[in-house]
This record gives sequence, structure tokens and C-alpha cells, in this order.
Amino acid sequence: MKFLKFFFPVMLLAGFATSCESSKEEPTPAPIGNVTLAAVPETITIGEAVTFVVECEGMDVTAASKIYLRSPELPEVTNPYTPSEDGEFEFYAVYGSAVTSRVKVTVLPVVPELPADDQPENTAFNHRVLLVDHTGTQCGYCPKMMAALKTVSETLDYHSKYYEAMSHTYNSSDPATSSAAQGVSSHYGITGYPTLSYNFRHNRSSSYDATDIMAQIDALWKADGAQAGIAAATNLAATKVIVNVAVKAAVEGEYAIAAWLLEDGIEATQSGATEDWMNIHNNAIRQSILSEDNSNDISGVKLGTIAQGETAKSVLELPIISNKWNRDNLKVMLIVSTPNDKGKFDVANVAICPINDVVTYDYKR
Repeated sequence: MKFLKFFFPVMLLAGFATSCESSKEEPTPAPIGNVTLAAVPETITIGEAVTFVVECEGMDVTAASKIYLRSPELPEVTNPYTPSEDGEFEFYAVYGSAVTSRVKVTVLPVVPELPADDQPENTAFNHRVLLVDHTGTQCGYCPKMMAALKTVSETLDYHSKYYEAMSHTYNSSDPATSSAAQGVSSHYGITGYPTLSYNFRHNRSSSYDATDIMAQIDALWKADGAQAGIAAATNLAATKVIVNVAVKAAVEGEYAIAAWLLEDGIEATQSGATEDWMNIHNNAIRQSILSEDNSNDISGVKLGTIAQGETAKSVLELPIISNKWNRDNLKVMLIVSTPNDKGKFDVANVAICPINDVVTYDYKR
């Protein structure tokens, strides 16, 4: 939260006295430091309350003081006070003509609760491939890829075999681009547009043929199920999306989890568009969780080795860094990966979790 500079009334700055007496007739501010404000505790979670204590020369004068939130409006707050959103907030107290120094209170967002696993012995998960379309609103050839992907999604049950994300990196003026998308396209080494990537390791430049795309999906899709499953819950906070995620292994091995924040419904004129729907952009990458040890590694947070049937959990944060992102149209893509035969982390499974919602393990039926 941004805080604007503010000014106390002139009467509060008229001079300093050595007394803490409260007097409405002849206000004489106490010296800075004689009156103090404390917040107990200084770190809370949304839904919890903070209690303020005002003291003057060792005396508790809380009941005779007023507490204010430092913000453009400088509102008076109750004591105790329960914030309605997360962030860092500053407060000060006024006792008679004395004003305390400010204290900071950190309000943490709520970590959402994971959904219950109703089949704890089951490790047979449906499998989905990751598709990333590297595109842009000024890319005149990109609508051909958009049309091909639409055909694939409408063919039999193919859309149950994959999830797609759009990495808008062709032009910097694209309202659907982001630094996270740039990082994703950089990982794949994209030099031509459009390029369709499969999982973390396979590129297919300028393939507009829906039949070819389906063949690539079939080559990567495992009919017998995925190596791991994903369960998650999300919470939309003031400045970030909180993701509580669990990965359950069908095959013992090393795993990593990545989270991408996607936005739907971005309106922008698409160069070369042949139909109106091409001017509405969905699944645009807005934010991502990168590996802690390599900024160009998009596999995300390493979970270590997970035994068959066991789970590993992690809480991830996806910052919302632009007020132009439509918070109502956000969702989270979760990507679990494991080392391939070359020791490189590649996609094992993918899930989508809506905002303020949960996704359960997708077991095979």
C-alpha cells in the first residue's frame, strides 16, 4: 500500500512542553517521545485483530487517545482494529495535543486450505500436456495458430489431454504481454512467431496444422496416467494470489512445482485476425514462480524426492504488479515436473485452479 505524506494541524506543532496533560483549552503538545504507541501483535493474519496501547511517561492513556491509520484520508480506527485486507499499514495515536511516532502492522493474507483427498490410496491420475503458444497482437501470422488450436480444442476429447498458456512476447505494446511471459519465451529460446511449445522441452515453429498439433499431443500424452497429481487452493489477496499446492506421486522421484498466473478476456485488436473472437485473448501469462537457483529455469520450486503415494506441499505467492490486470479474470496454472532421461526437469502433469477456489486430484475413472 502506498502512503502519502500528510501534515498535522498547526496547533499540534505550535511547540513542545514537558507535561503529558491533556487540555482542550490550551493545547500544548508533549515532546515527541513522551507519548508512545505500541501495536500488539505487529504481525497478524486477515481476520485477526491488533490492539493498540498508548503510554505517556509510563502511564496507560489508551482510553483517552485516538488511533489513526496513515493513509490519504487519515481515518480514525477502532481499538482493537481488524483489517479487512492484507498489506503493511502504519498507525499513529493522538493524546490531547501530543502525537506519537508511527508503528507498522503487517497483515498477512489467509493461506487457503487444501481440499481433502477422498481417495488417499489412489495414484492413477489423468494426464495433461502443457502447450504454450508464443504469440503477439501485432503478429500477422499468429491467428493461423489460434485457429489451429481452436480446431484442436473442438476435436473429440483432445482438450482433456492438455492445458494451454499464451506467451504474448512478439511486441512490447501488446496489452497481454508481461515480464513473466518474456521469461517463459526466453526459456524456450523463441526466435520466430508463432511457435507452439509442448511441455518444457519441445518446440514446433509455425505449425498451423491442427492434425500435426494433435499428433504432437498424442506423442507426449500418457494414456496410462501421469507420474504425479496436483491438488491446490487459491486465495486472491490485496497484492498477490496465494496458492497452497500439494503434489502426490504415482512414481517415486524428484519433483518441482511451478505456478503461472493467467488472465482471460483481454481485449486487443489482433493483426491478421479473420474472426472477431481472435481479438479476445485468453490464458495470457501474467506472473510465474521461477526456480530459486536459476532465473531462467521455469520448473519452479523444487520439492525433493516424493515416494509413491506420498505428497509434498508448498505455499506459493504470485504478485499482482499491475492495476490493469482484471482480477476477476485470473486463474492459476500449476505445472508439476520431474527429471527426464537427460536429467532436465520436464512436465509431468498440469492443472488449472480458479481464483478463490480449489482443484482436487484428477483421478482416472
